[in-house]
Amino acid sequence: MFRLKAWGFSSVLFLTGCVNLAPDYHPPELPVPQQFSLSHNGLVPDTEGWQDSGWRNFFTDPWVQQLIDEALRHNPDIKMAALKVQQARAQYAATNANRSPQLNGTSSAEYQGALAGDNGTDKRYDAGLDLSFELDFFARLKNSSEAEKQNLFASEAARRDVYLLLVSAVSRSYFSQQQAQEQLYIALETRRNYQQAAALVEQQVVSGASNVLAMEQARGIIASTDADIAKRQGELSQATNALQLLLGYYQPQPLKASGSGIHLHPVRLPAHLSSEILRQRSDILQAEYQIKAANANIGVARAAFYPAINLTSGLSGSSSELTSLFDAGSGLWRFVPKIELPLFNGARNEANLTLANITQQQARVNYQQKIQNAFKQVADSLAIRESLRAQLTSQEHYRDSLNISLQRAQKLYSDGVVSYLNVLDAERSLFITRQAIVDLQYAQSINEVNLFAALGGGWKA
Repeated sequence: MFRLKAWGFSSVLFLTGCVNLAPDYHPPELPVPQQFSLSHNGLVPDTEGWQDSGWRNFFTDPWVQQLIDEALRHNPDIKMAALKVQQARAQYAATNANRSPQLNGTSSAEYQGALAGDNGTDKRYDAGLDLSFELDFFARLKNSSEAEKQNLFASEAARRDVYLLLVSAVSRSYFSQQQAQEQLYIALETRRNYQQAAALVEQQVVSGASNVLAMEQARGIIASTDADIAKRQGELSQATNALQLLLGYYQPQPLKASGSGIHLHPVRLPAHLSSEILRQRSDILQAEYQIKAANANIGVARAAFYPAINLTSGLSGSSSELTSLFDAGSGLWRFVPKIELPLFNGARNEANLTLANITQQQARVNYQQKIQNAFKQVADSLAIRESLRAQLTSQEHYRDSLNISLQRAQKLYSDGVVSYLNVLDAERSLFITRQAIVDLQYAQSINEVNLFAALGGGWKA
């Protein structure tokens, strides 16, 4: 059917000049709500500049910034993404060059003689220039070039995606290292407290003020803490190795001072967050460029149903002597217009057009999938913001209460009112709660990093 329409309108298209047969591009609609829910998302209002919050504005800690800078310079994924962009740029340049006239020089020499006899050798020399140009009436070359250009844009968007993923991965790895370091710091500090308490119990056993059971309980809790210390040391080594892998080299990295906790400023967003912000994500941009490239390829497939017109001309010289090769008497000119008509091609053009249409539909479905996945990522990060904040506040209040309980249990034990088991229970509860607070601080920071990445990292990222 398309073939009949093509031939029916071919004469009209010749008169109207170059016609682009690619379908008009219409941006896909967002298959998600127009804005994120404002009931449980815990937005941090910021009326100005929120769209320009690149990673340097978000990760304000100089320590983190230095690590990210190192990763961006040395990580092999960044280098590979840059090479892919260069590859796409070269491919686009090669395809786009087909739209320009092609000039080639030719030369040849021919020697001919009899196998027997006294006849001499005949010599013939040829040289010339060939100029060829395709009249792109149906925008086949233009759409081929456009498809490669959109692929180049998609490659650049993919490079930005790798860039953002690396920034996020380095920050997550850094916070994972900080979590292990803080947990180790708490375990070592708690062990020192246990040792001091155990020394006091031993003195009381010697003086008869306490019993051997209390001393064994004190020694047992120290052994339990030693096991936790060994565990945290292993986790710290693993986190450090993961961070070094992202940095692109294995060198000793100084650790930040412990005891300050894990803190990251939350992502600041406007009061009404539109889902249109998802269009700035690099993976969404890449998917949209792929749709545009597929549209252009449809134009290429449609142009195959129409005649292809090639103009070829040239100048040449032919002579038996090199000295007279370029004389006017030995020169020739030629002009060869050629029209290729697609008559019988075994339904190849129809199959190519069907394939191009299917590819375009796949690109649109891929775009919708990425949008829906991005919406879920943002919605999930916003949804647990308040939950993590509430959990952290409750745990901090509980920690303060346990500090008071521990002081009172120690006083009552000194007065002989309670057994040492009460002191151990209070110390163990405080130890576990302090570790839980570090875990919540880590989860809170990771959630903010995930939200930052899900929103596209800011236009300057």
